[in-house]
Amino acid sequence: MKKNKKTVIIVVILLLLALTTGIVATTYARYVSSATGTGDAKVATWAVEVNDTNIVQSSTFALDSTYVTWSESQYIADGYIAPSRTGTFNIHLDTTGSKVAVKYTIQIDDSALDSYDQIKITKVNNQDLSGDSYTGIIPLASVDTPLDIPIEITWTNEDGNNTSDTTIGSTIDTLSIPVSVTVEQYLGN
Repeated sequence: MKKNKKTVIIVVILLLLALTTGIVATTYARYVSSATGTGDAKVATWAVEVNDTNIVQSSTFALDSTYVTWSESQYIADGYIAPSRTGTFNIHLDTTGSKVAVKYTIQIDDSALDSYDQIKITKVNNQDLSGDSYTGIIPLASVDTPLDIPIEITWTNEDGNNTSDTTIGSTIDTLSIPVSVTVEQYLGN
């Protein structure tokens, strides 16, 4: 019986000790808080239209008479090229809404004109064309301002070309000059 009494007293003391420790621990508790969150990073918008076609979603754009302006002539019907006429077709580049600077390259395949020395692409963006491509930059500060890039085609009128001019004018309905526009994010290089 003494042994049972001793065991009960030890158990009661251990319980009191556990209770006292719990009370003391909560009395001296420190502040503890925790939280979780999600980091957000805004993605820069990439928006590019060429001649009113969203080229992010389509790989072809229109370069029809809507975008062509011919020099005035009382001797050549409107909308046509002939000796002594200059025309300008515009690449209308709209990057409105983009959040990055833009580099563009206009590639002109004027091989359709190889047989006709008198017809030439002479200027791009009002600068003499050297080679078959033109590259430009749209800085971040200007991406919300649409840009018209003129491409000039000229048919030189020279007496030495009369026979060739006549052949062109009597056998060809349309001169097709493929133009491609490549647009990429500009990173300063």
